[in-house]
Amino acid sequence: NPGLEHLEELNLLNSGLSDEAGAAIAIALARAGTAMRVLTLSRNPGLSRQAACALGRLLAASNSIQELNLECCPLDEEACAALFEELARCSEPSVLRKLDLSDNGVGGRGGAALTAAVQQEMLPLLEDLQWRYCELGDEAGAELLEALARRSEASSALRVLDL
Repeated sequence: NPGLEHLEELNLLNSGLSDEAGAAIAIALARAGTAMRVLTLSRNPGLSRQAACALGRLLAASNSIQELNLECCPLDEEACAALFEELARCSEPSVLRKLDLSDNGVGGRGGAALTAAVQQEMLPLLEDLQWRYCELGDEAGAELLEALARRSEASSALRVLDL
């Protein structure tokens, strides 16, 4: 993928991407070793588990993606869990600073997977978490808040939290 190594921002908002296309984009970006800082795939209703897994692997492999926008895709509970389970398998923490999963069906399982990633210090730089209208539930929400509150001192301060 010549030329992608200098790409800093990719905005595919409301592009009609399928699950397969979303996964292919994530795989291509991971292989290209881009300097991408911002990836926006919001409002692509075709994205699901396959794309979420590939995005999790991309976040795990990337040392540059600081912002991931997946608002209103709608990813379900299984897809959101897959995203964070892939990230948790990584040997190095992510440099992700902003994550927007608003208007997705994150649910309890997706919330638990994010909580596990936070507890494993896989998101130490996370400053902005947008999860409004995600069907998180009381228990998963409380566990996530507790994990965020217990992040190590080496972690960045969470500045924006929208649950």
